Amino acid sequence: MKIFNLAWRNVFRHRRRTIITAAAISVGLAVMIYMDTMMNGLDSLAAGNIIDFETSHLEIFAKGYYREEGLFPLDTIIENPEFILQRIGKIKTIKGVTPRIKFQCRINNGIDELPVLGIGIDIEKESKVFETANTVVRGGYLKNQDDILIGKDLAKDMDLDVGSFLTIITRDQYGTYEAYDFTVSGLINTGHPLLDRNAALMHINIAQRLLSMHGITELCIKTRDDNKLMQLKQEIASEIGKNFEVYTYKELNAGIFEISGMKRSGQFMLALVVVIIAAVGIINTMLMAVMERIPEIGMLKAMGFGNYNIVKMFIYEGGIIGIFGSLFGCFLGLLASFHLVYFGLDLSHMLKDLDMIYPVKFIITGEINYMIVLGVFIFGVVVSVIVTLWPVRKATKLEPVEALRHV
Repeated sequence: MKIFNLAWRNVFRHRRRTIITAAAISVGLAVMIYMDTMMNGLDSLAAGNIIDFETSHLEIFAKGYYREEGLFPLDTIIENPEFILQRIGKIKTIKGVTPRIKFQCRINNGIDELPVLGIGIDIEKESKVFETANTVVRGGYLKNQDDILIGKDLAKDMDLDVGSFLTIITRDQYGTYEAYDFTVSGLINTGHPLLDRNAALMHINIAQRLLSMHGITELCIKTRDDNKLMQLKQEIASEIGKNFEVYTYKELNAGIFEISGMKRSGQFMLALVVVIIAAVGIINTMLMAVMERIPEIGMLKAMGFGNYNIVKMFIYEGGIIGIFGSLFGCFLGLLASFHLVYFGLDLSHMLKDLDMIYPVKFIITGEINYMIVLGVFIFGVVVSVIVTLWPVRKATKLEPVEALRHV
């Protein structure tokens, strides 16, 4: 306890130096916490948008469809979805199932034309799986057969509004060009760029008429427990047989989550560099302390202080600096993270014209992982203690007689 008291007095002997060193640690740890909060929120938003608007938790395709999914093949479809619905209807963990038809098409307003993704939906079953109906910001949902929903961003690009007329042009499964005139019944703003900028939603029977087909391209499944997706996938696969394929939303969007992992690693490395710089500051502080206190160390050794006690004293000093720096860093990180959680970070104006792979519109809200905060605190303290060991070696090598000559 006497050694700790001595270390405590030594730390606050030069308060300004101690504060600067602790502040350097704080900045690095605060950046770590803030970046983790941001990436957690970004991943959560991305996963939420994918589940709520694009694929739900799982999707069922005809065998071979997923291999060519980017081409939206119309010759590999689920021709009898009722068979699948009957087979999986007894699985209790399934909350809802809805059919969809996705196809490539072009939207024409009489002047301009853009490529978009056509999506045929069953409006009765859709609401049990997706949240699209709750994102209508102008007009209404699909009521009439000739109604169509488009994103707010797409409407702006094509100079369309509720009540506007447009034409969807596509090729059916036989390669024949087809066109159908629609009335814009509503504008949606989901927060998912795919739907808001590049999609047009219509009744599923109209999509079938356009494509000259009777089946569907996929069945989307919502589960009651998203922690057991792989278990549910295996259960569904065993029920429907080998003529169909089942994929989770993570498998369908593996590229997006890989990008997330790379971003997280890169940002963590950036924060780690800041911590390393702070560690160098601690080394300098301890070296200066050793040099300034050579006579004092000699006196302590002459009084019977062994190298073990000298090392312990300096480790206590490094630990005290680390604890204060880590506490303040966690406080700063949490303060910034709380702002991100409750107010968000709007990057939409900066990135609105960029076509990003990530399925969010860059209004980012955070999600704090308190175990990471605890880990960051421990990491800061451990680093502070470890980097103290190198300069303290100089103190242990001092002989009492040589040290006392500096008095």
